Amino acid sequence: MKILLKRSLIIVLAVFLLSASSGCIETPAASPALIDEDALTSYGWSQVEDIEYNTFEQEVSNGTSLTFNSTKATYQNDRLIADIEKQTMEFKEEYMLPSDMQVPTITAQISTNRIALPGKLGIPTKIISKIVDSSVESMNGQNSIGEFNESKKMQLTSNTGAPIYLSRFTAAMPLENSSLKMLGFIAIIESEEYSTIVYGTTPNGTLPVKIGPLESDIFSIDGERELDEMIELIKTIE
Repeated sequence: MKILLKRSLIIVLAVFLLSASSGCIETPAASPALIDEDALTSYGWSQVEDIEYNTFEQEVSNGTSLTFNSTKATYQNDRLIADIEKQTMEFKEEYMLPSDMQVPTITAQISTNRIALPGKLGIPTKIISKIVDSSVESMNGQNSIGEFNESKKMQLTSNTGAPIYLSRFTAAMPLENSSLKMLGFIAIIESEEYSTIVYGTTPNGTLPVKIGPLESDIFSIDGERELDEMIELIKTIE
């Protein structure tokens, strides 16, 4: 995700250079892009890890550089973790497998990345779709993602009225002797002062396993429902 964020910053920088006036322009602090706590509780999600604060410096000419501030917040679906653990335990009991048999810890995740540009500039509307397209293309071919395909583009509106440009994708997560289908999205929330990039992924379908003569599915997940809930969550970002 850091690589995708850096590439997006390069695009933002190009736009800034075309629109900024001469002189020293201060870069404001980037307030975190947080999902509403009541919505998180309602859907069984929680924030994980501390908010990550970063500063990027980009040289634009000899002796001249611009500074970008960013914040990152990460969320996970605790309800889905509990559901997968329950299904996994039932699977082990049904087939009398060792309770300590290792199964990958998998859940849905959302990452919000807010970028503050010099002079409180937001990303112009015309460049929004290009950033999403660039991010989607960057994810294709990554070692941790297989069978990557963009499936749908959407334009939504947040609860505050801000436009959200979202690109959905399907993928597969390679696992030992198996793979798990994934659904996800990359979204840009437009603002006059900030640029917010949001990533989300969720498992989708079943996780097949083969142990000797046993061939079965450890658990099953309705990824479409999970993704719909995730989109509702990001609409609450202010």
